[in-house]
Amino acid sequence: MRVAVLVGGNSPERNVSLDSGKNIAEALRKNGHEVLKFDPGLPTKKLISEFNIEFDEPFEEERSLYINLMLLKLMNIDVVFNGLHGGEGENGVVQVLLETLDLKFTGPGSTACVLAMDKEISKMLMLQNGLPTANYLAVRHKEDKPGQLNHLKFPVIVKPADGGSSLGQTVLKDDNGLQQAVDVAFQYGRKVLIEEFITGKEIAAGVLDGKPLPLVHIQPKHDLYDYECKYTPGMSSYVCPADLDEETTEIIQDHALRTYRILGCTSYSRIDFLVRENNDMYILEANTLPGMTSTSLIPKAAKAIGYSFEELIEKIVQDAAK
Repeated sequence: MRVAVLVGGNSPERNVSLDSGKNIAEALRKNGHEVLKFDPGLPTKKLISEFNIEFDEPFEEERSLYINLMLLKLMNIDVVFNGLHGGEGENGVVQVLLETLDLKFTGPGSTACVLAMDKEISKMLMLQNGLPTANYLAVRHKEDKPGQLNHLKFPVIVKPADGGSSLGQTVLKDDNGLQQAVDVAFQYGRKVLIEEFITGKEIAAGVLDGKPLPLVHIQPKHDLYDYECKYTPGMSSYVCPADLDEETTEIIQDHALRTYRILGCTSYSRIDFLVRENNDMYILEANTLPGMTSTSLIPKAAKAIGYSFEELIEKIVQDAAK
């Protein structure tokens, strides 16, 4: 097949996407596909020149995401493998445009991406469906002051409600520095969550084609599974299948699958949990475009049931082609 791998983009997670995209493209080539790495974050004229596309329609913007993706239609692409992370690549914008252009693509569709990317909305849906998640407060506008946290207890974690890769997060033991933490989070998103900070095991629950994968227990070298621990080899260790009893494992996988279905996910996604010593568990968030870097979690979980990285990528792209 002729596969376009979307890489880069213009979100704060651009570098993660470039890493994921490199691995995805290499795997697809090993599997015998014709692969084009396509960066929709680049200026439109640059892409037209790079891929030698005949496109004479006038456009005013230096970068038009819609035209950039329309170019894929002119390139006779069979499947788009979405290797973007964060921003337009994961919040439903790219998915809506690909759906409008009638291009087949990997990962969940636009509705699921919109719901999952907004952590406030996804948490509301979890609570409405009896799924456990930490108490939180949303700050929806930069001009709003967090003031009293009311029902929240310190410590808290302040983070973008529509961001990923742990960018813009701050853990606070008291209200000193609260406004500054909110301001930092707004640099990475359009809305901010202040959430009770829960200590426990970091557990990643992948779902592939509607079926739960083995759980991954993440053991970061920092107190928080931050950007460095996520993407620097050696900064975290991983246990897969996770060192949890059978009952707890089944409950987490059930919660992950329910979250996947409630949000309308398809293809592959990852649901992140924190599990306390007494096995109380809390869903942190759902990720509709989990990473495919050397330290990423979905490949580790898939490997535990016998999928090589190339086989995992092939399954994802073949499912999209259907």
